[in-house]
Amino acid sequence: MKRAYYIDRLRILLITLLIFHHSAIAFGARGGWYYITPNATTGVVQFILSLFMAIDQAFFMSLFFFISALLMPASFDRKGFGKFMKDRLVRLGIPLVVYTLLIHPTLKFAICKYLGKTSEPWFDFVWVIDTEYPGPGPMWFVLALLIFETVYALYHRSSNRNVEAKPGGRLPSALEFILFITGTGLLAFGIRFFYPAGNNFFGLQFGYFVLYIAMYALGIVANRSNWLERFTLQQARPWFIASLLAIPAFGIVAALSKAAGAMNDFGGGMNPRALVYAMWEPVICVGFCFFLLMFFKMYLNTSGKLASVLSADSYTVYIFHPLIVVGFTILSEQVALPPLARLALVLVLGIPTCFLVAHLIRKIPGVKSVL
Repeated sequence: MKRAYYIDRLRILLITLLIFHHSAIAFGARGGWYYITPNATTGVVQFILSLFMAIDQAFFMSLFFFISALLMPASFDRKGFGKFMKDRLVRLGIPLVVYTLLIHPTLKFAICKYLGKTSEPWFDFVWVIDTEYPGPGPMWFVLALLIFETVYALYHRSSNRNVEAKPGGRLPSALEFILFITGTGLLAFGIRFFYPAGNNFFGLQFGYFVLYIAMYALGIVANRSNWLERFTLQQARPWFIASLLAIPAFGIVAALSKAAGAMNDFGGGMNPRALVYAMWEPVICVGFCFFLLMFFKMYLNTSGKLASVLSADSYTVYIFHPLIVVGFTILSEQVALPPLARLALVLVLGIPTCFLVAHLIRKIPGVKSVL
């Protein structure tokens, strides 16, 4: 697979969306986050922000998994099982452990101190979190990715065979796209009947994992079959149009549900709202992911030093952005502005700060070997 510069730019977009996603939740959009500002958005503004979060949730983490899988087979083939696993344990395992045991509880400690909810020393607070309420925070993605890549590596080691790319194979048909959407939607609906969206085990929300696993698997197939080089923007447009049309349709259902006080039904259970949400997500996922990949390939597939640097720093941004988002959210409370204006301020200041801090961290000797 030749160098795909558009993947660098797409990674930058996704990490920026991640910062926006968590910042919006901090200002009242539906979702879980470390710190929600007391003076948050309400009413129509809150509803619109929450709808944006639902759209993000439907595709952007799945696209992260797809891109990770797209780039992984070449790395495995080049390094072999032992070197590949060592690299994964260093690149994914070390940041995961450091974040879970140190950064995650320290951020919670700082928030509790700010709110006057603890008088414990830092060490005692962190010890309690690590031993009684451990969790990876946003690093659940890294945990999941480590699991996925370990399964892939073990499978190929046990199968004792080389998987060769088949660039001339058949591209998926429209019917297969529809079957993918229908199958993942129905499976997610079934899982959420027992494990609703929003519930988690050590940060892993299994109600969303159908699309994550499916998109990761598709990334591997896309790599082996060279799909991205052969698909075109014209082929992606109908699916993107369908996803755009699905947004206002879901918005109407969500507005009616909010008026009826039934928003929690979307999370799961044997009810029509849970089915609508479960079927809506893969429509958005396929439409947005397919379109963004093809659009970036067609218009943004050129080398660029800035894009290369920002893309290289994006993993470090992922790890440290919670500290910066929470910090700017708290600082924004000192400014007499409406919640939406403060959210804009946090984004304007927070996004470049995240990338700047990440770049400086990676300048520390030895850090690049991990991050």
